[in-house]
Amino acid sequence: MKSILPIMLLLLSALGISSSSHSQDAVSVSSSLGQQDFSIQSKNTQDTREIVVHLPKNYDPDREEGYPVIYMLDAGTADKMTAEIASFYHWGDLMPEVIVIGLKNVRRGFDFLPHYYGAKRDGEQVPGNGGKLLAYIENELIPFADNQFNTNGDNVFAGHSWGGQFVTYALSQSPGLFDAYFITSPAFGDDRKYSKKTFDALEQTLKQDQGFPDLIYLSVGGEGSPGPLSDSGLLPDYYRLTALLKQYLPEEVKFYHEVHDSANHTSNGAISIAKALQLHFATSPEVE
Repeated sequence: MKSILPIMLLLLSALGISSSSHSQDAVSVSSSLGQQDFSIQSKNTQDTREIVVHLPKNYDPDREEGYPVIYMLDAGTADKMTAEIASFYHWGDLMPEVIVIGLKNVRRGFDFLPHYYGAKRDGEQVPGNGGKLLAYIENELIPFADNQFNTNGDNVFAGHSWGGQFVTYALSQSPGLFDAYFITSPAFGDDRKYSKKTFDALEQTLKQDQGFPDLIYLSVGGEGSPGPLSDSGLLPDYYRLTALLKQYLPEEVKFYHEVHDSANHTSNGAISIAKALQLHFATSPEVE
């Protein structure tokens, strides 16, 4: 695999970066890549949503071509790692500079749960908050980023594990909202608890041709990495989702799917984001 050693060294470096805490509504630069924290009072979710913005090292607010934006769930390590990889790839002329925005969690389990599944909140059965979170992303977060930064409309949505499940849900609800969807190790619950309705909704949406992204990247770890972090239990839903997308996506949508047999649940996310970035942004991707 080309350039895997420097990539993995970069991943290890990124994983060692510690989080910084900032007060709400504060903007502060904490790295050479220009990390800034923002708070957004969301009308859709009726609470405060915090984001972490990683600007490229040479960010220019007046640059004519603007910058693509990668929106990543579960802000923390993954968004920092992605910003570092993107910076490394830009240095190697593999991709343009990008803005990475990490979404901090409020109620991860509830927020990522699709609206057609119920959950108990304060003793009452209520719909999952996924629809409201998606509305926040579409109607508040993206407009905020477009107003605050020099963006160019090329938007990517990325999620891992339960976050990968939510990115799949977003794809089923608004397939044309993002130019690319990165879905890594999507976890739909034990016994495929949360996959059926999402897959049914995705099938109906794809049949209706409601607009499509340019690229979808889907990956999972394999059976070659046993233990508690194994992705082997996710393989049945991975294969079902792969078959569904292959059947209904039009030819112009680039669909990449792969099982990293030696990767576990954690390492698959690190390996996959490096590949997905190259596939979406590079003019001549070389990914094995």
